[in-house]
Amino acid sequence: MELLKKIIILSLVFVTVMSCNKLSDFFLPKGSCEDVASIFREIECLQIFEKLPAWDSPYMKSEGTHLLTGEKCVCEDDTRWLNTYRNILEKGDTIVKRKGELSFSIHKKDTVIVVKWECEGKVYE
Repeated sequence: MELLKKIIILSLVFVTVMSCNKLSDFFLPKGSCEDVASIFREIECLQIFEKLPAWDSPYMKSEGTHLLTGEKCVCEDDTRWLNTYRNILEKGDTIVKRKGELSFSIHKKDTVIVVKWECEGKVYE
């Protein structure tokens, strides 16, 4: 239960900080919100993490097992969006980011964290 409290607090702090346009500009590619949203919609990652992303890179490249095929796979995200959540990821967690969608979820043993994409204070679907 203590882990769940930490995760919730960490998530709320991160969402609060990311809602500040100046800081979110650092993490997001330049362009209109619609342009950036179209980039994020192309990302797909359906994976159980076995090897977490390298900490020395701003981009996510994780190794694991694909949820649908059961085969080994690598998830890559060159936008830095998914990678901003790597501090809450642990081996065995599952990430579900479907192509065409702007939200994703991190499934932990005792909780699911849903992340919605925001740009300039507006939540995009």
